[in-house]
Amino acid sequence: MTDETQKIRERYEKRKNNSLIKQNNANLYFNHFAQSERELKYAEIIQENFSDPENIKFLEIGAGSGGNLFFFKKIGFLWENIHANELLPDRLDVLKKTFPQIQIHSGDACAIEKQFEKNFDLVFQSTVFTSILDLDFKKKLAEKMWSLLRDKGIILWYDFSFDNPNNPDVKGVTAKEITSLFPLARKITFYKTTLAPPIGRRIGKFYPLINLLPFLRTHLIAVIEK
Repeated sequence: MTDETQKIRERYEKRKNNSLIKQNNANLYFNHFAQSERELKYAEIIQENFSDPENIKFLEIGAGSGGNLFFFKKIGFLWENIHANELLPDRLDVLKKTFPQIQIHSGDACAIEKQFEKNFDLVFQSTVFTSILDLDFKKKLAEKMWSLLRDKGIILWYDFSFDNPNNPDVKGVTAKEITSLFPLARKITFYKTTLAPPIGRRIGKFYPLINLLPFLRTHLIAVIEK
């Protein structure tokens, strides 16, 4: 285990007992609207880039307990084509119990076996890179994701692009930095999404209305083409 992977584990361990995070995770309207918004964009991107979801070989980096996997299955992915990676042991246990039909790669994603290089049509990460504070490790993980991707495949990225002054354990990743992490990309397309959480969590069912103002969105969906 590298120093950075150990630090990532420690950062996530701190979050477990954070009452504010628990409160935010229970925010019904914000979580519903933010999730629906990004999943609709994922579905549009996949429809634009692939002819048949049943043929897509898929890998999620940092899959957590597998919440995103239900969405990809719902839009047509086959369980046998879904792979998931997770570093944290408690989340890994849930992932294995919930999804016995998929292939799981435990531990550091950078250690995924070479036999899987150029194996995936779609490699996905969601709020993983903002929990990595070491730039060299970010570069290493980006290179690994790139190596796992087939030619003409895409990396689908969702993460926030601004620092959180109240949380020193995360760091926003801008469009400029994403571009620098994938210098060989044929094309990168960005979409601003997710109403700024401090606003979105306060306005309840008015989220869709306020979210019409793009300058209030704090996250990026990126489509990184190989």
